[in-house]
Amino acid sequence: MKTNKTDVSQYEGIISAIDKSQGTIEFAMDGTILTSNENFLNVLGYTLKEVKGKHHRIFCEDSYVKSPGYKAFWKKLNLGEFDAGEYKRIGKNGKEVYIRATYNPIFDSNGKLVKVLKIATDVTEQKVLNAEFEGKISAIDKSQGTIEFDMDGTILTSNENFLNVLGYTLKEVKGKHHRIFCEESYVKSPEYKTFWEKLNRGEFDDGEYKRIGKNGNEVYIRATYNPIFDLNGKPVKVLKIAADVTEQKRREGEAAKQAALIMDMSTPVMRLLDNILLLPIIGLVDSKRVQLIMETALQNILDYQARVIILDVQGVPAVDSSVANHIIKITKATKLMGCTCIVTGVSPEIAQALVNLGIDLGDIMTQSTLKDGLTSSLKNLGLELTKTKNN
Repeated sequence: MKTNKTDVSQYEGIISAIDKSQGTIEFAMDGTILTSNENFLNVLGYTLKEVKGKHHRIFCEDSYVKSPGYKAFWKKLNLGEFDAGEYKRIGKNGKEVYIRATYNPIFDSNGKLVKVLKIATDVTEQKVLNAEFEGKISAIDKSQGTIEFDMDGTILTSNENFLNVLGYTLKEVKGKHHRIFCEESYVKSPEYKTFWEKLNRGEFDDGEYKRIGKNGNEVYIRATYNPIFDLNGKPVKVLKIAADVTEQKRREGEAAKQAALIMDMSTPVMRLLDNILLLPIIGLVDSKRVQLIMETALQNILDYQARVIILDVQGVPAVDSSVANHIIKITKATKLMGCTCIVTGVSPEIAQALVNLGIDLGDIMTQSTLKDGLTSSLKNLGLELTKTKNN
């Protein structure tokens, strides 16, 4: 085969380009190092003088050198077959180095194997980053529920943590749509459509979500829906990372019920006569509690068709301007319902506080004691208390 000067020049140009951008090293067919360029030597931390004449095994872990795999590796090269892949190698100071390389057998003009040219790229940093990334993913997968969706909502895969929360197996959900975890009313809502439109724009979504398990049980999860992008920046799938907060939600619900019960017990409405109600208020009063008092008072006025309600504040230790104004609103609201509100039990401290705050009580009826309030209520209705003699 004839080779002209142009061909030789082209070959030399190719070799020069590879030598500048890649790490190269040459071995005899028995693995002895013949030469190497600076790029390769720098990656392993050696000089040419330190490696020339040594065997390839100086770059390998002892366990690998003694393995059948290492023997098979050199046997393959001596058969004229190339080898390519990602390799772990050991540098001068014992540091681990990862390279992506090809081992290329070189033949002479008679077709005889004469040496092996290795062309390599250092991928150690990429390998470390990948290991860190995989470690993070593994940690998330162990502690959280994860599930992946196609951009149209089709389920691709899920881990056991997520499946256990919803009560499914992977076989039961793979290929199905995300909607199997949702209430039908939500699936048909504009919010659900907007939810997937948002993800398809590459925007993540996070929050607390109500989902439906296999047996129809309600499940609450705190989760993030994270769009995953390809190399061109296009979202290709959605990774959902979730934690089951059903039990926490249940406890919060129980706590809310208990708080509501306590609030109800703290605003008991007593029916003194057919048309007279008594609402004693005990303890500290804030704006939220005043709102409950108003709602309770108005509802009972409606239920019992009351004409007078006595608001006894004897058990209230302090009133600020906000609470005072709310009490005024209560009396005005009761008046609109045709019911007279009489405030009793105003302590000297509260009276002084109201004056100091400049609160105008307007035409609110007040009495110093509950007894006086009841007497006033009866009078308002054209009735009065009478004493009876015991025989």
